[in-house]
Amino acid sequence: MRTFDIISDGSCDLTIEQIKEYGIKIIPFYVSLDGTNYFKEIEELSLDVFYEKMLAEDLFPRTSLPSIQDYIDIFKSSLDEGKDVICFTITNTLSGSYQSALSAKQILEETYTDSRIHVVNSFHATGSLALMLREVNRMRTDAVDIDTVYDKVIKMRPVGRIMFMVGSLKHLEHGGRIGKMTFVAGNLLSLKPLIELSDGEIHAAGVVRSRKKGLQKLIDKSIAYFKNNGEDYKDYTFVVGTTNNWEEVPGFEKDLKEAFPEAEFLSPFQIGATISSHTGPYTTGICFVKKYEKL
Repeated sequence: MRTFDIISDGSCDLTIEQIKEYGIKIIPFYVSLDGTNYFKEIEELSLDVFYEKMLAEDLFPRTSLPSIQDYIDIFKSSLDEGKDVICFTITNTLSGSYQSALSAKQILEETYTDSRIHVVNSFHATGSLALMLREVNRMRTDAVDIDTVYDKVIKMRPVGRIMFMVGSLKHLEHGGRIGKMTFVAGNLLSLKPLIELSDGEIHAAGVVRSRKKGLQKLIDKSIAYFKNNGEDYKDYTFVVGTTNNWEEVPGFEKDLKEAFPEAEFLSPFQIGATISSHTGPYTTGICFVKKYEKL
């Protein structure tokens, strides 16, 4: 069986340590703080600088997706080593990254006729995409072949969730991302909106007047997800993410662990520039994805 490389765009928000541990190749997004100059996320623009400027100057950062050539270059590096490729992108409702990766696949398949190149529109982003990539690495470690991995992640996509609270709808409105959530626009922008990413789309999940109530509602909605769908939370892996609200993470995680006492939790992570450019600062949420053996 041929070995394969796992590739993802930078929206997965894996830490440098996780990237090394999972053996994943990352194709970063480009981020601009001034609308003119774009830098590769993490590689050329650190999160510390990004959040410092975003908060101090009340900026609306812009992102640019990886180019077709970016994908060709990294795919080719794996294919030239005799490896197959499975690549994951942020949900195509938030970016054209998937289309770039798909175009690169189609171009390279004309030359690498004996190689397998799978491109997956993950339906996810940030922490839930990171959890999906962790499962793919587990499958690779367990010697699951690439076609079976692809079939598993297609089943994995619709049962994963991100539920999060944003500080306001300013950034989502500015970027034209609010779609179905327009009912909370206008004078309700001062409230704390709750958002759910499911089936690749952003959905409104309510509004609250305080962050404490918002975090509790995220827990309640997570409990309801498992109850309403007949799912066992022990079959999932969980992780808490935040942009810059680290002080509320320990309490939120503690309450989640009380709600899901036998669940596997990974260490909390920081949401990256690609996603927070859309959600804005003061975003905190929970991500969960089903383990591959339970699909």
